[in-house]
Amino acid sequence: MAKKTLEPAHHSLVFVGGCTREIAKIYAYDHDGRAKTDKKIRSEAMLHIRAFAAERNFKIYYVRIWNKDGVTVFDVGSHTEFFHLIPEVN
Repeated sequence: MAKKTLEPAHHSLVFVGGCTREIAKIYAYDHDGRAKTDKKIRSEAMLHIRAFAAERNFKIYYVRIWNKDGVTVFDVGSHTEFFHLIPEVN
């Protein structure tokens, strides 16, 4: 019997500011097929956010995280720019 393959589920990390664009896909499963915890997915999202900020010489002084309308919102200090993780994690 042929092995059934499914496209791995993922979360999209999106920068929302002057423009809106996806900056990373965060897969819901580790390389060995085990589901990542929400904490692990949030941590991975923060790694991408910190790298994105560092490339633009933006210093992150604080991080606030909340869920709204099925999205996890990351506020890293800008009044007009945020990061959205879709779908949300707890």
